[in-house]
Amino acid sequence: MDQIKDVKDQLFRAKESVEKMQEGNTGFAEAQQHVKMAEEALNQLKENSEINTEANTQEIQKAEDLLRLIEETYQASNQ
Repeated sequence: MDQIKDVKDQLFRAKESVEKMQEGNTGFAEAQQHVKMAEEALNQLKENSEINTEANTQEIQKAEDLLRLIEETYQASNQ
């Protein structure tokens, strides 16, 4: 479960950095880095057969959905 918490922390940091980027039109590189780190953490979680179980499917799906929203927000802000 620690890996799920780590993914949630990465997603939170990505969300915060994208929001910060939106507010000040700065921090594009930082936001990009945090989004990439969150994506990598989620991919590692999904590849871990001990954690990627049916019992954790809902948590993983929530993380995927949040990452997708963060990525869409980042892309829209970066145009």
